[in-house]
Amino acid sequence: MQHMLFSDPIKLNAIRYGEKEAVSFKDKRFTYKQFNNRINQLGHALQNIGIKKGDKVAFMLMNCNQLFEIVYACGKIGAVFVPVNSRFVGPEIKHVLDDSESIVLIFDRRFSEEIMSIHDQVKTEHHYISVGEVDDADTLEYEQWISGFSVEEPAPSEPLNELDMISIMYTGGTTGHPKGAVRSHRSLYLVALLFSIEFAIGRNGKGLAAGPLYGAAAFGISIPNFYVGNSVHIVEKFHPVEVLQAIEKEKPTTTFLAPPMFDAIFSLPEDIQNKYDVSSMKGLISVGAPLHTGTKEKILSFFKSAELNEFYGATELGGAANLFPEDQQNKDRSVGLPMLGMEVKLLNDEGKEVDQGDSGAFYVKGITLCDEYYKRPDATKEAFRGEWLGLGDVGVQDEDGFYYIVDRKQDMILSGAINVYPTEIEEVLHKHPKIADVAVIGVPHEKWGEVPIAIIVLNNDEIAEETEILEFCNGKLAKYKIPHAVEFVKELPRSLQGKLLKYKIREEYRKIRT
Repeated sequence: MQHMLFSDPIKLNAIRYGEKEAVSFKDKRFTYKQFNNRINQLGHALQNIGIKKGDKVAFMLMNCNQLFEIVYACGKIGAVFVPVNSRFVGPEIKHVLDDSESIVLIFDRRFSEEIMSIHDQVKTEHHYISVGEVDDADTLEYEQWISGFSVEEPAPSEPLNELDMISIMYTGGTTGHPKGAVRSHRSLYLVALLFSIEFAIGRNGKGLAAGPLYGAAAFGISIPNFYVGNSVHIVEKFHPVEVLQAIEKEKPTTTFLAPPMFDAIFSLPEDIQNKYDVSSMKGLISVGAPLHTGTKEKILSFFKSAELNEFYGATELGGAANLFPEDQQNKDRSVGLPMLGMEVKLLNDEGKEVDQGDSGAFYVKGITLCDEYYKRPDATKEAFRGEWLGLGDVGVQDEDGFYYIVDRKQDMILSGAINVYPTEIEEVLHKHPKIADVAVIGVPHEKWGEVPIAIIVLNNDEIAEETEILEFCNGKLAKYKIPHAVEFVKELPRSLQGKLLKYKIREEYRKIRT
């Protein structure tokens, strides 16, 4: 029986497109044959230190070619890859390693200090492999380590099945400690196929990996390129100028950029923005938060030859809904229609589907869903209603069937028994010319239970008073939605996918007020 095994397309493309470029990173370029050979060498190297089917292999890396080699080597030998957020510090790294029961950690040498700080505290026995030299006798150096092994296809210790675990991907942690979403070979294989169709990532294109590849979004939008035989150019870490330089030099056709990344590009002086030729771009994919109207208008104006897709997804499944290019102008702030292979519904607190136009909690089911949260039956039970997974967002559906995110369920403010959705207030405040970023949270109030307040980041060199901000809201929001107070801060905590980390904002607000 033939199975959907995650790494099989790479083996096939080493035959189909052997001399075609597969990956470029900095001054390195590898053909599909060379890429597959390196993956095979890593597979044998992992088996040589005892890695068997089902064993967990964690990596903490900047974007690099080795990251893709790790995931595909794990796929070939039946190991499970575990991405670690490259911004994590010691205790957070330890949590992921312990929770996932990883026994190998492959890390960028620049993270060695953080790694060594928890070296002796992790629960499972570990092998440490560094990309780049480190001053530690117990750590193997990646390139030296794999170089002596065979380029022949490695055989897994046991037969592989498409329903076997291929990855534990940790959620972004917008509500606290991240949980590990268990993904199967079949799930990630289908993500690649469905994204290829949904976002028009076809043959004879080229991918640009500019977002963090430890995250499901940048990773998921890169892998379709490897399945159809395209090349992928990797940018080590997002920087707006370096991305524009890469687009001009490498001529990619598709890329993922989160809303804050687009905003960073458009924050550059116009002479720098317009210095680079971006006409090669044919497809832009955004996820993380609906684009603000002003940002979207700038994207469509700046990337004139590119079509824009905005999709709604999660680490647990890939994509749930997508707003196609042809709907961008007439469905503002929408996350679109259900993606191929997926179903979406909105439920009330009693678990019943709401009427069109009424708000309800997002639930999704489909062929790319995760199996469970690793070793967290409580979290799995809480998130799933049968085959349906709750995404933690509140949404509405319009008369044409398009979905809109109203807010995160846990961020909703109950003020005087009325639901107040912070996103609605944030959208109004984003239109203020002096405001660069804003978060609205609920705080306790003696009379109303909760009231909204606004935490605001001003544009560079701008000065504003609370009264100016509140007056701006008059006539644009009902009185009960107007913030009761305004705090000005230098920056707001966001994930690299652009999601406001509201739990951190609430913690910071408590510090400001005490």
